[in-house]
Amino acid sequence: MPSVRARQPTIADVAQEAGVSLPTVSRVLTGSTPVRPETRERVELAMKRLHYRPNGAARALVKGSQPIIGVIAPDTAAYARAIMIASIEERARASGHLVTVTIHNPLDSSGVSAAVEVLLAQPIVGVVVLDYNSYDTVQLRSQLGGIPIATVTNGVDSDADVAHAVIDDRAAARAVVRHLLRGGTRTVHYISVPYWGERTHPRELGWRDAVSEAGIEAPPPVTASDWSLESALRAGAELAANPQVTAVFCPNDEIAFGVMRSMHDAGRRVPDDVSVAGIDDHPLSRTYVPSLTTFRLDWRWAGRVAFELLMSSTDALQRSGKPDNGLIVRESSLAT
Repeated sequence: MPSVRARQPTIADVAQEAGVSLPTVSRVLTGSTPVRPETRERVELAMKRLHYRPNGAARALVKGSQPIIGVIAPDTAAYARAIMIASIEERARASGHLVTVTIHNPLDSSGVSAAVEVLLAQPIVGVVVLDYNSYDTVQLRSQLGGIPIATVTNGVDSDADVAHAVIDDRAAARAVVRHLLRGGTRTVHYISVPYWGERTHPRELGWRDAVSEAGIEAPPPVTASDWSLESALRAGAELAANPQVTAVFCPNDEIAFGVMRSMHDAGRRVPDDVSVAGIDDHPLSRTYVPSLTTFRLDWRWAGRVAFELLMSSTDALQRSGKPDNGLIVRESSLAT
């Protein structure tokens, strides 16, 4: 549910801090009337001390432009993020907002800082931060001042201190691994991927949960250097060379595609010799041969709810209904 936000500083707070009148602050903000340089400096310093940001919608009305929703993300290549951004844009357009997206590596704090400043130069009314807790949240919130923030978390970060919608990666992973185990495999192998802050990805935690509850010791995961297809092919080749591997759970569908290709190249049949499954229900998962068993996560729902939360709609989660999540069994696994 949305977190309770502290009261945002107002134009009256700025006026009191700077020791000037409300009309003077307004003139500084709009530029409608010349203001003495020393007075402008006092007002700007007061805004900086209070972390005051002019209301984006108001500035848009003054300038005759549409208010803007900002999106900050580590990348747009990942299927889930691409779908969320498209959903945010769709919902924003329907409500008369524009969307601007800025991409920055969370580990590059100076780059993130510069990106936020670019956003703040526009009539921003709110920001959706994808992978919020992968960033320096103290720095981010300080920079954004009173501008509302919303995010989508994956379960591990469900304690995010901003309004958030939750997609439970860990529960989804458990469901997939339980399905694979029902096929009679002795165990399920996993491809580990890097996660922000050197934490364990929740999908890996879900895999460990499922094998543990089955009374099985989790085999050492094969490590992929990143989320790329090339890395997936290398990890898949390592798994294909091990005759003990009879089932593989992949942290997303794109990696599963790479693993299935590596199995094919090594002469191992999917699913006769090795069952393979992923997460996300990527559009290609239906058309790949064999079609991929996966867990559908409703990223379109997540993007829509993040936007609604940003608009301070306290009943956004209730009105948006439940996400259309669920296990989808296809040809790449033997289990029923």
